[in-house]
Amino acid sequence: MFSFTVKGHPEITGEHRSTLEFTKEDHIFGNGDCILGICSDHNIADLTKLSGRLIFVMKIDGLEDSFEATVPKNHKITDEKELVIRTSTFISNRTYAVASTKASLDIDRAIIEALKKGKSMEILVYEKSKSMQ
Repeated sequence: MFSFTVKGHPEITGEHRSTLEFTKEDHIFGNGDCILGICSDHNIADLTKLSGRLIFVMKIDGLEDSFEATVPKNHKITDEKELVIRTSTFISNRTYAVASTKASLDIDRAIIEALKKGKSMEILVYEKSKSMQ
């Protein structure tokens, strides 16, 4: 299991229908309706050690939401700043996981409101098969 932290931002809307993203940038570019956190301290080297079906648990201000997504076989994310998770199977250098059970639009609205207030959120990521051991 690995965890990382992101910060909220007033421009977070959580309205994208097919992706969600965490970024190391300290601001939101353009529309950014998939971004769920800025100033992410995720470590790509650690996250690429995970494989298969993953569970993501987001915790903020006493609230919790989770989703599942799959790391594509033989794919290595090369973008160091952006961690993109997609409901589709589209893969790019920013894609970390695909076939997600949620996009940013599906995230609990209370979590989105807390992020809009600039609160920090912890994200736990672990392999589904290993979570049952």
